[in-house]
Amino acid sequence: MAATDTLLARAEPWLRANIRDGVRVLLPLPILALSWWFVRLPMERVSAIGLLVYAVCNLILLVTMDRALANRQWRWLTALVTTSIVGDAALVAWLLVTVGPFTLSIFPIYSVFGMKALLYRRQFLPVLLVPTLLGPLYLSSSHLMGRGNANLSAHQVLAYWGLIGGSCLFIVMLLVLSEHRLRQTHELSQQISQIRAEYDSRVAELESINIDLRVRIRRQQSLEESLRAITGSLSLDDVLSQILDSMMQMLGTPRVSAAGLTLVSNTGFTHRTIGIDGVMPKCWAEPLAQRVVSTRSPVVVSDTLLEYDWRDVQRCGVMSALSVPLIDLDHQVIGALTVMSTQRQAFTPTDARHLTSFSIQASVAIHNAELHTRLARQQAMLEAVLRDIGDGLIVLDGQGAMIMSNPLAYQALQQSDSLGGGLRDGITAITRQLRAENAPMIEHELHMGEDDHELVYQIFASLVRIAPDDESYVAIVLHDITDHKLQERRRSEFVSMVSHELRNPLNTLNGFLKVVLQGQAGPLNHLQQEFLSLADSQADALKGRITELLEFNRLEAGRLRLQPQWANLTDLLLNATARFQILAEQFGLSVDADVPDNIPDLLMDSGRISQVLTNLIENAMKATPAGGRIELRAQIHEHEVQVQVSDTGVGIPPDEREKIFSRFYRLENTSSKHGVHLGLGLSICQQIVDGHNGRIWVDSEVGQGSCFNFTLPLIWRGQLISEPVTS
Repeated sequence: MAATDTLLARAEPWLRANIRDGVRVLLPLPILALSWWFVRLPMERVSAIGLLVYAVCNLILLVTMDRALANRQWRWLTALVTTSIVGDAALVAWLLVTVGPFTLSIFPIYSVFGMKALLYRRQFLPVLLVPTLLGPLYLSSSHLMGRGNANLSAHQVLAYWGLIGGSCLFIVMLLVLSEHRLRQTHELSQQISQIRAEYDSRVAELESINIDLRVRIRRQQSLEESLRAITGSLSLDDVLSQILDSMMQMLGTPRVSAAGLTLVSNTGFTHRTIGIDGVMPKCWAEPLAQRVVSTRSPVVVSDTLLEYDWRDVQRCGVMSALSVPLIDLDHQVIGALTVMSTQRQAFTPTDARHLTSFSIQASVAIHNAELHTRLARQQAMLEAVLRDIGDGLIVLDGQGAMIMSNPLAYQALQQSDSLGGGLRDGITAITRQLRAENAPMIEHELHMGEDDHELVYQIFASLVRIAPDDESYVAIVLHDITDHKLQERRRSEFVSMVSHELRNPLNTLNGFLKVVLQGQAGPLNHLQQEFLSLADSQADALKGRITELLEFNRLEAGRLRLQPQWANLTDLLLNATARFQILAEQFGLSVDADVPDNIPDLLMDSGRISQVLTNLIENAMKATPAGGRIELRAQIHEHEVQVQVSDTGVGIPPDEREKIFSRFYRLENTSSKHGVHLGLGLSICQQIVDGHNGRIWVDSEVGQGSCFNFTLPLIWRGQLISEPVTS
């Protein structure tokens, strides 16, 4: 059933359209019949031509009205229908005058009027007037002409009642259409009223939205101005004050009684507030801040009288409050922003969202201000360090241009320029060397001037990179060691003078002791012989210490000159072993040598290398208890010869293996085994080996013994030697 109704509802417009189209198609037929009827009427030629013109014009009007209706050209259609009605009325009047009333000849034209009325009644209601008034018009005209109903023929009676019935039908149709038009007008009026009400409601809604948008825009503008003011300052105090003022301006001073900014510190909370005077922030700001910091979410208190948790806040005069957390870039809560009011229901969740957005930018501004304060403090500290440091500091960029220096460095450069500019050249050279070797640090000693005007700087150069991909800078530290070098030179001269002053009386004393021990001054008893032998050995030991001190003094002063010659290393090792055999037997030790026969002659100072071997063997004997063994070995490598002096002594701890080559350093646990020393022997050995372009080191294990190694370069006799090697 529903499907049938739906089908009929869909078919109804199509059916109506087809009926209207059919009427339009059939409409010319009555007009043609009317024309044929006019032709048969006895009338004059002019009238016949007029009727023919009327018929043609009516056909043209029908075709034009049909097109106007199809194209929905309502104004043009109204004008055409009005013209057609006027023409029809004129035709009726002419027929009434010429033919007379109550004849069947009126029905062809009446049918044309009826079809027009039915076709165009919805578009133009006055089209019904002509067929409606035609009946009364004919009746009134018949009475005027003196014709009553009794004098009418059967055809005229039929025309009479036909006109009355048609007029009544069209009157009813006119009334129905009028009622339909009134109902449509009423419905349209109601629809217009409803649309107007909806329009007014929509306008009111739009005005409300517009007002809300203006408020939001004002808040947004206020927020933007506040953010610009906050981010425009880098002072922390100014930023905090501006945040408080901006909060009150953004939310509106009429409802905001006070605003507070709380920051979390190591000792608790620190508050900064504006607004009500005399009310402590701990009374109202701290409870809200504690809740916000612990929950990390905003808190909106609408009415403290109705919320039991905030009774303490209410006693401080707060009726409503709003607090949001301050969260930094690391998602840590650093504090809270709080506003309070003496009015109820002063703040809404929308205000909480606005204040939360503001708090994000406020936390960024606080972070930037803290960074700026920290950077300013660090910059002031760096400037103070650069100004007050005891050494000169220079920083060079990749092109060698100076980008930073302190006053001492500037003063050093001025002094260098007055002495010929050697410091600038030295800095340039060490910078190039540092970049070429790509070393982390280079140490260099630079001398400028002569005699009393000599300046000595110890230069430390390092590569500095701010970031891995950035350009590297060179930081140079200038340490003035002129006074230190002067003191070392004076100390060296003093040591040399004292050593020479001691050697002469000591040689005399040692000579007289040997004369007495040889019996040239008379016979000695056993006790005298023992005491004098002990004194002679101590005198020899003292001479050795003085000689060692003089050797070190020469090395430190740079006055030790090596005299390299071609010599056989095997002979030196064997001779050194033989020299210590008797002394080793006295201490209960054995000294052996494992030396290959194919060691070629080396270009070396055999006396100094023999001194190195003697020193290493003596140290091994002092560190090895009775029953131990000392062994000398040599190995040939590709470019050097390695010499080893190993023992089975007490060994050296790992933390002291690098220190033993320092001057005046002594191992207390081994230094008193078989004599004393000044701690200069290994330092002298290192300088002698370095003077030969070799290396020296030690391998040791506590309780297992030590093995001292040094190398000498292999230089073939066919190789050109430009000059003797110096230390």
